[in-house]
Amino acid sequence: MNESQNRHATGDAATLSGDTDIRQQTKHAGAAVKAALAANIGVAAAKLCAAAFTGSSAMLSESVHSIADCSNEIVLMIGGRFSKHRTDGDHPFGLYRAKYLASFVVATLLFFVGGFFSTSEAIKKIVAVVADPALRDANQMELTAALVVVVVSACLEGYGLHSSAKEANERMARTRTPHMGIFRFWRRTKSAELASVIMEDTLALIGLAFAGTGIALAIVLDDELWDAIGGLMVGLVLIAGSLLLAFKSGSLLLGETVDRVTRDEIVAAVTSTPGVDRLLNMQTIHMSEDDILLCLKVETSKLDRDYDVETVDKIERSVRGALPWYRFEIYVEPDVFRPEAHRGTVAQA
Repeated sequence: MNESQNRHATGDAATLSGDTDIRQQTKHAGAAVKAALAANIGVAAAKLCAAAFTGSSAMLSESVHSIADCSNEIVLMIGGRFSKHRTDGDHPFGLYRAKYLASFVVATLLFFVGGFFSTSEAIKKIVAVVADPALRDANQMELTAALVVVVVSACLEGYGLHSSAKEANERMARTRTPHMGIFRFWRRTKSAELASVIMEDTLALIGLAFAGTGIALAIVLDDELWDAIGGLMVGLVLIAGSLLLAFKSGSLLLGETVDRVTRDEIVAAVTSTPGVDRLLNMQTIHMSEDDILLCLKVETSKLDRDYDVETVDKIERSVRGALPWYRFEIYVEPDVFRPEAHRGTVAQA
């Protein structure tokens, strides 16, 4: 089998002219995580002070939520840095998936633990309030202060979601992906950081809506039970979000193929390469959002070793030139088309 050499000089030369433009287009890459961390530090501090001052169950749940969010961003940043470390023999394709592992840790540990703690504390307060009606009288002045913190926090979290949407739009433009809504993008993205931060900001806004509603009802109805119910809903939102994010990050960690648009562009690049008669099979897997392992089986115009080696080099240059925003590890096997063995032929030149 003829395998491509990692990072052929010829393949690099085909994309060198676009490198500067790509670096310019990715100037906001990772900005969503940093913006979310900066916002959440301030939000967490404000919520903790409000929770200590008012004793609000909803505000306590939101404080735990924001502390978990801060931890999330730190874990994601550590995962991003670790993924860039030089690999050793035990990891021949690099440490790119450290990002996916970090995202999975965020989902299964931080979000779930935070949600479980918030839920359990809210349930304790609900039980206490129901058991002792005297505890149901709300301190409207303190709860009003907590409501102000909720409104300010919602503005900051909204800015964080805006930053995530901005980075998502830049990525779609850079990879020539048809524009889509941010939540459809979340389902399709291969970026662990963006998937985590988009989910985190969305959960924060939903949680704040429940917390604000619970506190407002407690003020209007003079009943602390509503504040406790608001805290319970915040905890349940966190748990539900952790399950969704675990499913998404777990799928990325197991290995996802490229999206349909990218697949079509790779097929077009391969089948248009001189010397390729037929694309017999193609398998792809994302090692990270920008790193792709590409395995091809092609039928060439001649059954000649030197000719096949030259054709493989052309295929590499063609693929890297067509999609310069990705880093490819390419393996190509010349073969002969056999109808009984290749019924699932990918494409034909």
